[in-house]
Amino acid sequence: MCCMSAMKRINARRIDLNLLIAFEAIYEEGSVTAASQRLSLTQSALSHALARLRELCGDPLFERHGKATVPTAKARSLIGPVQAALGQLERSLNQPVASSGRRTPRRLSIGLISLYEAAFVPQLVTRMGDDPAYEIEVAHYEPGKLEVHLESGRFDVAIQMQVPHSNQICSEVLINERLAILARADHPAAGDGFDLHTYLEQDHVLVIPNERWPDFISMEFERLRLARRIVLRCQDYWTACKAVAGSHLLLTAQRAALQEVMPAFPETGIWPMPRDMATVETSEVCLYWHVTRESNPDLRWLRGNLRAIFAALRHNHP
Repeated sequence: MCCMSAMKRINARRIDLNLLIAFEAIYEEGSVTAASQRLSLTQSALSHALARLRELCGDPLFERHGKATVPTAKARSLIGPVQAALGQLERSLNQPVASSGRRTPRRLSIGLISLYEAAFVPQLVTRMGDDPAYEIEVAHYEPGKLEVHLESGRFDVAIQMQVPHSNQICSEVLINERLAILARADHPAAGDGFDLHTYLEQDHVLVIPNERWPDFISMEFERLRLARRIVLRCQDYWTACKAVAGSHLLLTAQRAALQEVMPAFPETGIWPMPRDMATVETSEVCLYWHVTRESNPDLRWLRGNLRAIFAALRHNHP
């Protein structure tokens, strides 16, 4: 156990940046083992970095509670600023220098969980026009990390199924989404629709950007204690739709998203979920942002356009 001395003034310019990267990884992964795998470091090296940071901060930062690694109050107070600083540094380092006479676009980041970006990203790009003032970044994130990512600035906004959150997070409902099935129009088992038994007997494709992160649809099947026969796992919906168009695979996803992309795959059709499957009728998909960015003009532009795009989706696919 390292000595937890009284807190002293720290000169940030003399801190090894790797210590902060290690701290962020341990906090987000919940263990030294998982963090070491994420950073491709040995557990010994990461434990040594944590020991140095503990000595520097005069705080244990993480404590064992049973089998769980729990951050201390000090760690919880540090994680937001550390993530924000690392995120800003990364964005600055990767920001290209604008050519003379042309402004550098402002990056706007959107975090997603289990939502197909083709449902709204093309419309967002169209709304930016031919000389876009923004660079749009869309990325998936781990369930349960909504507030951490919005507080740190990793994402400017996030879109996901409705979840409880603190009063530091603002939210509004974008669309009441329902699940549907994409299959070939001539699928031999489809007929007028799938009953639950027939649906579960088919081969399925699963879109999962990160196999360590459960997606909403898989969590819903786990809740109902139902198992699908997954024969293809891929990381994006275009690949999944292309696979469905050339096979007898089934793809289960949000209906509005499937209706947006289906014209690109004329061999396919959309069917409702089995009537005898006790899944939720609809789920609220919400837009989230941090209260401190409520009045930011760039984010007001982003939120306003997302609001309009999803309003059109509700109108076109009631």
